[in-house]
Amino acid sequence: MRILTCAIIGGLAVSASPAAASWQAANPAVQAAARTPRVAAALAATERMDRAILTRDAREFSAVFADDAVVNNPFNRIARKADAERNLATGLIDYTSLERVIEYAAERGEHDVVLMGEEVLTPVGKAKFAGEKIRRRTTEVWSDASGQWKLSLRQATIYRTK
Repeated sequence: MRILTCAIIGGLAVSASPAAASWQAANPAVQAAARTPRVAAALAATERMDRAILTRDAREFSAVFADDAVVNNPFNRIARKADAERNLATGLIDYTSLERVIEYAAERGEHDVVLMGEEVLTPVGKAKFAGEKIRRRTTEVWSDASGQWKLSLRQATIYRTK
């Protein structure tokens, strides 16, 4: 059974559901940014994506991706939205826990928010490194040009496995 642990961080509440996910601000600048409406909205979208991954909710997972999203994934491959959807459906994306430490959060231009930091996750099943704890550096660009926050760009690099 998966258990989702959630916290109130920077004034944002995350609700409980199956599997384990959380995020935390690494510094006071991120805590302050998390209180601004656009950054808070992008962080909420991030939480939706993380919950969708952990609960394997394909519909919600797809909904957080911009149609033209591009990901430089942890396995040194460029992936589009359809690739990410397929990876979730086939179990190549399958985690029992996902924790984020946000080290940088800021608005960029009129429609974008940049989130940078570290993720620690535990893959299971068919996912690469199943059963190990993975640490990876990430950069994400979330956009609201459509009126909803969507993941536009993502880079993730594994730097440690245990």
